[in-house]
This record gives sequence, C-alpha cells and structure tokens, in this order.
Amino acid sequence: MFLHVQELLSRREPEEFQGSFDLAERFRDVRDVIPLSPLEYRLTAHALNGRIGVTGELSCKLRLLCSRCLTPIDEPFVIPFEEQFQVMKESDPEPDEDVDFVPVTGERIDLRPFMEEELLVHLPLAPICSEDCKGLCPECGTNRNEQACNCNTERLDPRLEALQDWYKPE
Repeated sequence: MFLHVQELLSRREPEEFQGSFDLAERFRDVRDVIPLSPLEYRLTAHALNGRIGVTGELSCKLRLLCSRCLTPIDEPFVIPFEEQFQVMKESDPEPDEDVDFVPVTGERIDLRPFMEEELLVHLPLAPICSEDCKGLCPECGTNRNEQACNCNTERLDPRLEALQDWYKPE
C-alpha cells in the first residue's frame, strides 16, 4: 500500500484508503502464529505543513497457541493505527532519534511495513487460553485442563537437598 507524497501534499484534503493484504508470508517462519484472515485496513492520510499523518484501524484474525497448554486460540484483533511522516529534503540533516515522526525523502511511502509492525507490537507476549489454565504437566506432558495426571510435581530445590535428611521426625 503506497502513499504518494507530493500528490497528497498538493491536494491538502484527506485521502482515505481501505484494503487488505495477506499475512502468510510475514508469519511463515513463526510456528505459534497462524493468520486466519488477511489484514484489513481503513486509513485516512492528511497533510499539514510538510507533515503527513496517517490514522485509522487495522483488523485481522490470528490463531495463537496458549503459552501454558499449547491449545490453539482464535483471536480477532482490532488495532488503532497512527503514524506521522515528515517530508525532508536530501540535504536536510538527520533528525534526532527521539523525534515523533518518520523522515521521508522519497516520492512514495510504503505503509505495509508500518502496519505489520503495529500488528506485531500488539501481539500478546504470552497468550493464554483462559486465566485459570493449568498448563501442561512438566513430567509427562498431559494437558492438565483435560485430565489430571499422577506425576509427583513436588520438587525439592537442589540447593536444599542436603538438608532433607537433617531433620526426620521419629
């Protein structure tokens, strides 16, 4: 999805975009995220004093794996999108790192990487299927949400093993 800089600056009216693109290539090497729908976008771009603001909404549906029990979770995402671009000349000095805009020197801005980045930022670090998920047994791998196992889950800290025999009730 390309935004034509000079065209937008000369128009001085907001321009609306909507469409979608496939996320399969973006998540090709990621095993715990499977796109179930394309990323749909509805954006509005407006220009003011050499700066271009793009706002709108991104939406898609992804299948994530629960970080505790590995159960697939189908999750819809609706993400607000906002990005600022500053039109600069080749001769302009590089802006500081802490500026709140992306410097642009070309004729077009490819918005796709910015939309993909926004989606990645909004993905949960450790998704869980429910707050009371019991996870997998570390001994046998049984999903504790589906059935209980008879494994001994009581672990003794190896640093304290020497003290185990110190006090034994008679």
